Amino acid sequence: MNRKSYVTRMPDKTGAFLLASKIIAKYCGNIVRVSYNKAVDLHMLFLDVEATAENHQKIAKELETVGYLKNEISETRVIEVNIKIPDQPGAVLPVLKILDLYNINISYLNSSANGTPYQDFKMGLLIENPDMIKMLLDDISVVYQIDIIEYDDFEKNLDNTIFYIRLANEMQHILSLSTEQTMEFISESNRILQMLQETGESPKKVFGYIRRFAYFISKYRGSHFSADIDQVQISEQVTLYSIQPPCGSNTYVLASAEELVLVDTGYAIYAEEMFKIFKVLFPAWDTLIKRVFITHADVDHCGLLSKLEGIRIGLNQKSADSLRCQAAGMPDYRENSDLGWGYSKLSRIISGYSPPNPGQFEVLDADSPTPAPEEHQELIPIAKFTVADLKFQVFEGSGGHLYGEMIFVCEEYGLAFTGDNLVNISGFSEERAAFNSLAPYLMRSVNIDSPKATEMRRQIMKLLGELEDKNKKPCLVCCGHGPLSALENGELKALQKARLKQPLTWYSRQISGG
Repeated sequence: MNRKSYVTRMPDKTGAFLLASKIIAKYCGNIVRVSYNKAVDLHMLFLDVEATAENHQKIAKELETVGYLKNEISETRVIEVNIKIPDQPGAVLPVLKILDLYNINISYLNSSANGTPYQDFKMGLLIENPDMIKMLLDDISVVYQIDIIEYDDFEKNLDNTIFYIRLANEMQHILSLSTEQTMEFISESNRILQMLQETGESPKKVFGYIRRFAYFISKYRGSHFSADIDQVQISEQVTLYSIQPPCGSNTYVLASAEELVLVDTGYAIYAEEMFKIFKVLFPAWDTLIKRVFITHADVDHCGLLSKLEGIRIGLNQKSADSLRCQAAGMPDYRENSDLGWGYSKLSRIISGYSPPNPGQFEVLDADSPTPAPEEHQELIPIAKFTVADLKFQVFEGSGGHLYGEMIFVCEEYGLAFTGDNLVNISGFSEERAAFNSLAPYLMRSVNIDSPKATEMRRQIMKLLGELEDKNKKPCLVCCGHGPLSALENGELKALQKARLKQPLTWYSRQISGG
């Protein structure tokens, strides 16, 4: 059975939901989620339905036939006007006739006598053709004084008839979404709202966070993109480059004479900017041998994988399974809960994410004589790989942050890539801290299992502390987000640029300048 989300726009009358339910039941569909909130939008109803692919087509066709399903986003706008109408019988009729002439619906109406010869009629007007606004206002102004009122979408007395359509139009504009993507965006926004309202959150706050999430990611494209880039000589043969973008995961590059090895790749929306950085840092980028490893299969760490065609992708079996689910249109491991599902799908839409080609996967633990069990509580070694003279041990975590999470540790040189299992939050810039506060609210936690995640951090810190003692120097920690850090005496500290062998401020200026 396939699960599909339907965004339906139904009349505000008795029996509307019953008719939709009958259509779905007629084709053996099972409604597994329903969400309707009149306080947010008077007409929009969201349905998740399980049915066969053939029956989904029949359900969609019949819902469209009865006018419940629309394939196009309306350009409807709402304006609120104030009209001074004489306080006498029938005085409002000329205005109503003009609205009828232009086929305008009233979505909000408020008026009361105030002891003067006039009443202030405040009306919310649904305008499907913005080009007619001036003509409409001109015609009304011939009869009565009229003013346009500026207002906030979330003010309690204002129109809630087409909230989702306005949200869709806004997101379609800033993100250049297709109609299908836009409808999916509002469906997943509603999924998040439904879950968070059950915990007492208000629609205003929830949609405020969703808007901030979309605007945050989209505003840093092109000439507004600026990454912090640092360089550290790890060994005689390998140089580490740390690229910290404004949003999403860090990307690390281990560069040797033979090849470039990437660890994690950030958001897909910044692909053009990131490839520009790569070509500035590595003029022979197009001809160099390349590999990429991921610490886990979250969207913000895997964005460029589908853009790196023909390049081997190193990952463990669990991460490969998650990414294969994405490619097959099935929920991945992050999406096994409704909050994780909604946030992950929004991330995909906003960042323009496409799943990678499973044919590029190199499953690190595929032939392991002692593969990690399905469930475990320990940090388990599962594989090894080398980059020139660096030898890495691959450890699999328990899945506290995400099922299939890994860290990569080079014991000899005291270097570790920890993904989101270890993040130096105190080293975030103000803007990155603001962005990274969005996911914990919209998902309630960035972790699948917070107690497990806490235990994993303890075990990783213990492992890195042992390396510090063995090597008699701080361990260099490449976190999933935030600055390069060093573990010193059990404490994670941001690595100061003055301590780097060669800070790349020149590159940062050149690239951020467009």
